[in-house]
Amino acid sequence: MVQVVEAPDVIRNKVSFSVFGFDGAVSLKGKLNVLDGKWIQVIFEPPEVKVGSLGFQYGGESEVKLEITYVDEKIRLGKGSRGSLFVFLRRE
Repeated sequence: MVQVVEAPDVIRNKVSFSVFGFDGAVSLKGKLNVLDGKWIQVIFEPPEVKVGSLGFQYGGESEVKLEITYVDEKIRLGKGSRGSLFVFLRRE
């Protein structure tokens, strides 16, 4: 998974996978809203799915709320509102 944060409020997530010998990806674009000093909300557009040369949108909008528990120049730790844990490392 790769996450790109584009100033001021755009989030792009991409999960790559391989199935039956075909490479694929699920991509999400979302709008970031700061809720307070620890919590953020991201509202995602419908996901884009690509398997081989076939691409399509699937599903509807989705939303996630994350508590940012730690952040520095290299790492960001977060906890989702449903208990999921996230570790993001900055690429150089």
